[in-house]
Amino acid sequence: MSRVLRVLTAGLGVGVVVTESAAVAPQCSGGSGNASCPSRGPQGVDLMQRSFVHSELAMAQHLHGDYDCDGDGVQDCGKWDYRMGMCTNQQMCGHLYKFPDASLDRSCRCRRCPAVPGTAFGDAMLNNPEQAGAPFNAMSWGLFKTWADHMNTCAPWVMPRDDTALRNLLAYAREKGYKVRISGAGHSAGGIVTDGQNRQVLVLSLAEYTAPGEWEFGIRDMADGSKRATVNAGWTQFHLYEKIRPLGFFVPAQTAGYFFSLGGIVANSVHGGSYHSGFVHGYATRMRVMLFDGSIKMIDTEEEMRYWRCSFGLHGIILGVEMQLEQREQLQMYVVKEKMSAWNSEEFWKFIKQTAEADLPAEVLPAEG
Repeated sequence: MSRVLRVLTAGLGVGVVVTESAAVAPQCSGGSGNASCPSRGPQGVDLMQRSFVHSELAMAQHLHGDYDCDGDGVQDCGKWDYRMGMCTNQQMCGHLYKFPDASLDRSCRCRRCPAVPGTAFGDAMLNNPEQAGAPFNAMSWGLFKTWADHMNTCAPWVMPRDDTALRNLLAYAREKGYKVRISGAGHSAGGIVTDGQNRQVLVLSLAEYTAPGEWEFGIRDMADGSKRATVNAGWTQFHLYEKIRPLGFFVPAQTAGYFFSLGGIVANSVHGGSYHSGFVHGYATRMRVMLFDGSIKMIDTEEEMRYWRCSFGLHGIILGVEMQLEQREQLQMYVVKEKMSAWNSEEFWKFIKQTAEADLPAEVLPAEG
């Protein structure tokens, strides 16, 4: 067995990816016709039969077939995006294997949910707020799902556009007896946002939200000469870095993906990407939040901040975040690839400390390597 480690460095950040060669399964001596040699399905079936969790409601049988979602005679689904690793047209299509699907394309089927009256799942104001004349200014993004289709639900995914829309949406949900869950970019694992089983749940996103004044984006000078950025929590890291990178600034730690929302990063235990830095939420110094009743509050003391970091949206909606910045005049990104002679602690730490140039204190590392 061979193992290959690849190291990606960005500024102070290093990421390590480990790959190994697959073991070759022994051939069945009895041949394919032997009872001890079970017949295998089409090549790739194991890949297509991934362990996805599908809400029973979300994948209910529908009237217009598996691929024409709205019955207009045009095929909406049936195409797999191999670059992104998911079905195309995510708003309407999801991965659902049915035997004997011979390709990932065939497993991309329409998402369908029964419009049950009196539930959030069947509420037209949530599923199509603009056409239904909802009392809040919001865009629908279909039904909540996680980033790679690991979980599909029937929960309406609603994107309010400003503070007033958020406040009105919360009031509407309270009047109807709905439960509000808060999502970021949908990259959380499993059912952290919702598992799709409660028909009274709606999911809220800040992807279309615009914040007032400096809380959309601003940079302020601190007494110690450092700088901090206030930023819309619905923005992604890409949006933030588009603003601060031309000025030579970085957040002390950054995740592997540029597409995570800042509110989601701060509200969860998202790791950083630097030898000397910790969780990204540790560099959030101030927040602008909305509570359950629609009131807005500034969280600006460490005594309160410690409870809002990694709070999973349980306290309220994080509308804006202030982040520490650090200046880096130079940035270099490169790849280091090396095949190790053996897979053991000594070889691993030798790679980390020498080849990957990890600038780590000796006391936090083992003696090996």
